[in-house]
Amino acid sequence: MRKKIFFTIFLLISTIDIISGETVIKNVEGYVRAGTQITTIKNDDTYTDIALGGKLHVDTQSFYGMSVGASAYTTNALGKHEGNGIPFFDANNDSYTILGEAYLKGEWGETTLIMGRQEIDTPFADTDDIGMVPNTFEAAILTSKEIKDTTITLGHLHRMAGVDAQDPSTFTVINDDEGAQLLGMSYEGIKNLTLCAWDYRLNNYEMDHVAYFETNYESKYKNLSYSLSLQYALQNFRTPSSNDTDVYGLDAAVGFEDTGLAFGFAYNQSQGNAADNGFGGGPFFTSSEHLTLAEAGDEGEAFLYTAKWDAKSAGLENLSFSIGKFILENNDGIKSDETDFVVSYAFSDALSVEAYMSHIDDKVNANKFQNTRIFLNYTF
Repeated sequence: MRKKIFFTIFLLISTIDIISGETVIKNVEGYVRAGTQITTIKNDDTYTDIALGGKLHVDTQSFYGMSVGASAYTTNALGKHEGNGIPFFDANNDSYTILGEAYLKGEWGETTLIMGRQEIDTPFADTDDIGMVPNTFEAAILTSKEIKDTTITLGHLHRMAGVDAQDPSTFTVINDDEGAQLLGMSYEGIKNLTLCAWDYRLNNYEMDHVAYFETNYESKYKNLSYSLSLQYALQNFRTPSSNDTDVYGLDAAVGFEDTGLAFGFAYNQSQGNAADNGFGGGPFFTSSEHLTLAEAGDEGEAFLYTAKWDAKSAGLENLSFSIGKFILENNDGIKSDETDFVVSYAFSDALSVEAYMSHIDDKVNANKFQNTRIFLNYTF
């Protein structure tokens, strides 16, 4: 049914093209993605997923500031689809196709309003594109850059589908159909410095209010680049017996252009209650491929150490390697750790491959496994 809806839209727009003699379609783009995943639980049971999917996006020319866009996403099992690891398929571990984007877009000067299904990336609601199909949202999002060096975002989120949804193949309501309201502002008027603040409201939801603040400073001295970021989140819980959560974070990185090497350190701590990633992968600096600060429960802390190498410095263009060591500790002193290896290579501007190899020993939640994901992407 969703395939028919998308191709009906595409056919309708194409028909208007022919009848009017004018080009209505502005853009047709997307990607084809082949993915494989192998998950081994406690060095014993092994599960394999093999999928072929992608995205097809169409949008129209703007008429009096208004345009229409639509995207179909699909993931199809090729042989094995045994589950575990990152969700590649739907809630029943089957192939699916979804009309993930279908929106009306209005643009007036430096202000844009998008209403309908769309991709969104904010601190506590984001695409989190870590599998075959990313998160998308039914929402109304207003973005304004009318004030110099300032971006203001105002929105209402109603439903979501994708990798982090209860059923990736179905748009399900957020907060019992009451949704979530968000307001964000970022400012870049100070050289090398970015400041942002976000506020999320969820009436009658267990976590009914989230305030988020982040500042980032980036600069360069000769061939040395460096950055320092700070973050703070306050997550309020409406249940009287529940404590609110304060989350503090720090991220520092340094890079050496001559060698292609870069090193990073990140730290997060939650106080009062458990951290929550919201509707997506979450904004916390220490998040690894699988574990985040949220897995620590109440009063947790997390460390992330990273090293990256851009092989361009050795004459190998478009090849990079990275390793990350994540350490998590809960209030009882129990520690979990994750080690991630990432390799990426771009054959061209259109064709690339990425491989993720993760070793997870989550003692806090008694969950030990290994996960390998490989993606071949062709964009058009």
